[in-house]
Amino acid sequence: MQAGMSRFTQVGDWIFEVKMIRALRVQEFGQPYSAFASITVNGDNLYIDSQMTRLNEDFSRDDYMSFYEFCKQLDAKEVHYDKVRRGRRQPRIVAIEENQKPLTKIQLVR
Repeated sequence: MQAGMSRFTQVGDWIFEVKMIRALRVQEFGQPYSAFASITVNGDNLYIDSQMTRLNEDFSRDDYMSFYEFCKQLDAKEVHYDKVRRGRRQPRIVAIEENQKPLTKIQLVR
């Protein structure tokens, strides 16, 4: 996978902006997938609108890290999603640490 994808592409007089993404959990495109998610991009934030699995299993830590890496490559600052735990939705916001503005360092000198 390439590092740092652009959300904007210019072709001729048109600029194309990626706003919606469909993510599939599958080894090879075109094969049956075991899970999917819909993602909407708004500014520096990504919103995972839906997450579904074929067998109703939970998303794994590996799934989470794949989404985190993807969001990092799109230069997102935050990801918003609902985690379902015991049948209840819990809103979550995850900061993509690598894409946050660096803090100003204060150095003491003599």
